[in-house]
Amino acid sequence: MNRRELLAGSLGGAALVGLGPVQAQGRTPRRFMVDALAIGGAGSVDGPEVLAAGMDALVLDMTIFPRAQGEATAALSAWNARVAEDGAALSLIRKGADFQAARDAGKLGVVIACQDASILGPSVISYSDRNLEALRAMHAAGLRILQLTHNERTGAGDGFMEPQDGGLSLLGARVVEEMGRLGGLIDLSHCSERTTIEAIRLSAGPIAVTHAGCRALHPSLRNKTDEAIRALADKGGFFGVFMMSRWLTDRDTSSVEDVVDHIDHVVKIGGVEVAGFGSDQPAMGDPSPQAAKVARLADYQARNLGRAGAEPLHGHVTCADMDGPDRMTVLAGALARRGYGASDVDKIVGGNFVRVFSDATAGS
Repeated sequence: MNRRELLAGSLGGAALVGLGPVQAQGRTPRRFMVDALAIGGAGSVDGPEVLAAGMDALVLDMTIFPRAQGEATAALSAWNARVAEDGAALSLIRKGADFQAARDAGKLGVVIACQDASILGPSVISYSDRNLEALRAMHAAGLRILQLTHNERTGAGDGFMEPQDGGLSLLGARVVEEMGRLGGLIDLSHCSERTTIEAIRLSAGPIAVTHAGCRALHPSLRNKTDEAIRALADKGGFFGVFMMSRWLTDRDTSSVEDVVDHIDHVVKIGGVEVAGFGSDQPAMGDPSPQAAKVARLADYQARNLGRAGAEPLHGHVTCADMDGPDRMTVLAGALARRGYGASDVDKIVGGNFVRVFSDATAGS
């Protein structure tokens, strides 16, 4: 029996972890609504507003450029200072039980992530543990999700945009192993196909794609193959479909229904326990007109013309009806209309992420 079959048999419709006394008393717990990848620095997130929009927690990418060691250390310090402020309605999530603790305190849960392992410094793994020491320090400061690569090659492996796919590097293999030992989650959203598959196979525990689409529905290399979805599911992992509609559909307009189309495909290939959502958008949303978003990408498109991920735009960048902080509520409604039962909706809008994150951080 693989991990996917075990989850399906043992969890049934619950799929919620760390719910404490509410579950113990036999009452149906209120579902967690979690965006598995949003964007925003320590000063950009209004906890009460996001909570009021129906979200319980966000994975927040450290908004730093370049994604380098000094910038990452400073960003982690800023987040710790922010949540320590009197009256801050934010709480750092370090392990699964912290989701319920944040809810009980009336605070928005924040999981700190970085989309590029370059924050660990240039690879020196063949003669020094300096990269792993940096990872340990950042984990101690609250980093819980680390993407091995962004678009391009890093010391950890190849990103999806590289013309030659060399897969996972020596450093990447050690980072996957060390993150598992520390209690954290490796993210493979922007990684190349070979890097993705090799990291999933190497990982001793669950692993994630927090924000991507399905290549079977839209052929961009930014999206993931069915093989990758199956491998994630077999490892008890997580696949968050994003709302970056430019990689979801070629139609001239886009909506939450396109997100659900890709979620349907993830469920078909890997089962409902692997499916989730990661917006890849600002925590507070971005209500800019789609034409303005397309215009903002003009330089990126010109710089990367002909490369993977820079395919022609079709009048939209995101799903306009999900552009606010209420995007999880919008998604839940669309899933229900599509025919998903309440327990499966609960899994997709947050329960699956909470479970996988709880498993990954159990030793932290």
